[in-house]
Amino acid sequence: MHLKYMLMASALIAGPALAQGQNPAPNEGQSAGLQDIVVTAQRREENLQKAALAVSAVGGDTLVKQSVTQATDLSRLVPALQVAPAASFTQIYMRGIGSFGANAFAEQGVAFNLDGIYLSRPAAPAALFYDLERIEALKGPQGTLYGRNASGGALNVITAKPKLGETSGFVNAEYGNYNAFKTSAAINLPLGEQWAARVSGQYARHDGYMSDGYDDENTGALRGQLKFDNRAGINATLMLDYGHVGGKGSGGTIMPLIGNGRLGASDPAVVAAYLAQSPTAPVPQIIAKNDGFQNNNYYGAALTANADLGFATLTVIPAWRKTDLDFQSYASAFLIRDIEKSRQGSVEARLANRSGPVNWVAGVYWFDEHVDARQRYDQGSNGLQINSLLDTKSLAAFGQATVTVAPSFRVTGGLRYTDDHKQQLTNFTTMPFVGFVSPATGNFTPIFANIPAVATSDVHFRKATWKAGVEYDVAPRSLLYASVATGFKSGALYAAAGQNYSAPENLTAYTIGSKNRFLDNRLQLNVEAFWWDYRNQQVSHLGPVQVATTPGGPVYAPVFLTENAGAAKLYGIEAEVLFKPTSDDLFTADIQWLHARYKSFGYLAYSSSGATPAVGCAVTPTSRLAATAGAAISSVDCSGRPVVNAPDWTVNLAYEHKFALKSGASLTLGADTRVQSASYVSIDYLAGGRQGAYMASNARLQFEPAGGRYSLTAFVNNLENTTIFAASFQSPVKNGVLYNQLRPPRTFGVRASMRF
Repeated sequence: MHLKYMLMASALIAGPALAQGQNPAPNEGQSAGLQDIVVTAQRREENLQKAALAVSAVGGDTLVKQSVTQATDLSRLVPALQVAPAASFTQIYMRGIGSFGANAFAEQGVAFNLDGIYLSRPAAPAALFYDLERIEALKGPQGTLYGRNASGGALNVITAKPKLGETSGFVNAEYGNYNAFKTSAAINLPLGEQWAARVSGQYARHDGYMSDGYDDENTGALRGQLKFDNRAGINATLMLDYGHVGGKGSGGTIMPLIGNGRLGASDPAVVAAYLAQSPTAPVPQIIAKNDGFQNNNYYGAALTANADLGFATLTVIPAWRKTDLDFQSYASAFLIRDIEKSRQGSVEARLANRSGPVNWVAGVYWFDEHVDARQRYDQGSNGLQINSLLDTKSLAAFGQATVTVAPSFRVTGGLRYTDDHKQQLTNFTTMPFVGFVSPATGNFTPIFANIPAVATSDVHFRKATWKAGVEYDVAPRSLLYASVATGFKSGALYAAAGQNYSAPENLTAYTIGSKNRFLDNRLQLNVEAFWWDYRNQQVSHLGPVQVATTPGGPVYAPVFLTENAGAAKLYGIEAEVLFKPTSDDLFTADIQWLHARYKSFGYLAYSSSGATPAVGCAVTPTSRLAATAGAAISSVDCSGRPVVNAPDWTVNLAYEHKFALKSGASLTLGADTRVQSASYVSIDYLAGGRQGAYMASNARLQFEPAGGRYSLTAFVNNLENTTIFAASFQSPVKNGVLYNQLRPPRTFGVRASMRF
């Protein structure tokens, strides 16, 4: 369907009932209007409508209504956000800024934070999406308050906290097609006047969406929190959490799509289509099997302590996290086997004043991470084994202040200095196919070269990032703001005997926005215009790295590396409208127009067969010496192409109506849709890696008896059963053969909830 007609049709139904974090409990005196939402995006509690920055908030009740149990589910809630799976990893993009990282070296370009604690591993956003107060999506660089790896923005997950003097809780249970069963529960217990505890958990499972059982879910998690508050200025919350992710893991399928079903990588029809592509047997082939699995475990401990010192509040957050990955995947048409153990420790300490003409925050941050990874990649005619010890130490100091220069006018300035120290000791072996034992006699036993190499790195990445802004209260419920902010993503290591790290990427964002409430707090209109200058983009892909040195020059073999490949300009406008004409109706619209194009974008591609790389960009041969005869290294220039995962138009629309029934019961009807224009999901810029314009809608009907303690909901997600690409990856050994990962098909079911 043409995008214009899709937009017209979508306007007749509705789109993500973000409610931008709509509070389930109304504020006194505002039951008929929109409710205020408190966020901590600027490291202090403030009304979302008074926060002079681009941020969307999604409330915990909305996450339950939308059946969100994993990070990839968030894509349908925030127009600026795209979250994609990559084996057991998660790739987060904010307006096209993110990282296509799927190994132990990778770090996100959008910072992921749990209760203010930065989680560095791309696999970390797992087994966390339950019993949440809200999720905050900060758009644009957050270099001052969040620091490293927040060049594209930040995604903050805020858990529900223990409450003093209250016994309460909930139980949610959901069953649907694909044998889906999801349940979550929490209980809050008072422990005297100054103590409270909260224990919550989740279990979620469903059968695979692909024909071979992949794209399933099997997640279990448990979180315990203990809170102390003497109500005299000292409080602390201790949190312990554990999560397990099992099942077969993410799946993929060959392009173009075969048949009408979701045929997985190990489906016989897909395997046959893959084997028919050149090079064919007797050249060694990798056949995707049905033995993929995930056995990933996550552990965390954190303490958030606050002390009122009179002139300011001191906050100290020591935290520790452990991530143990053990998985096998064929999602990209070849074998990925990964055993990775990471340990992360961090401490943030900051002072912030409570009120007055100058609101300020100042702090220091320490981060230490150790990763021990064993990674194996088997592509049939090319293999790679990487054993790495990786260490990262980061130190930072930061401060930001907002000064009231007139009753309605304020200026903001912030500065952060970060020193990242990264080290690696990596032993890696490339194993390219070089021929047969004796093909003339019929002996087609393949021969593989073993090219061992060692990568060592000891490098610092130092950066000062800053923010400057102004804000003006046009009216009591109207805010106008403008800012310039910078952010950076630390340099990335990779396995290579020569150059084995990239330079940091940088982003400068210019923003002007307005936040407004009209019609006696029933209409909200927020508008943001932005211009982003993106430099030194880090692109992760399979490309040539130096593995040896000969008299003829360096020798290169294919390894998944990260190189600085591009510079881009991104600009656009986002408008958010909430309209609550009555206490029983809520309309939501969030529309983003984004123009994201590369000014320059070039990288090196390795072809095992020597064929010209299959890409939708200009290709030029190079004289670099490949590891095997017949292989070739080319320069690829994609300048002028659109930024990946950055559609021009994204529209979320929603409508919800509550019908009052007899005896105090109610029936609530909700519907929402996401309409998105076409975009590419890989840097190959091939037709198979282009997601066309689409529309995906959800609907639900909820019955709630009098009292509000119980509810029963029937729901359907992706009503149109639209096929949506989440990611695309080209086979490293079969030129032009693409494997795509898909977002969920139509799902439906029922959900029962009880609150006490």
